[in-house]
Amino acid sequence: MSTSLDMPQLVVHEPARDETEATQFTRLTQLIEGVAPLPDLRDLAPAVRELFPSPDYLVGCGGAHIWLHRQGEAQRLAFIC
Repeated sequence: MSTSLDMPQLVVHEPARDETEATQFTRLTQLIEGVAPLPDLRDLAPAVRELFPSPDYLVGCGGAHIWLHRQGEAQRLAFIC
């Protein structure tokens, strides 16, 4: 995010592999749409981890992004910036 007034944006890199994952993405989209502009996305990461829990998913973050991987896969599943 370039300024504290930017809304988080979700970029999905891989399609949902099943109905459960599609539901998780729907909930993630709703979560992102419902937050106020955030100066630091690390505050959003715990909620993303609840939607995509370990050990099936890896969620990492920095102040300006959150990334999401399926466990054991190199390709990024999604990115929030």
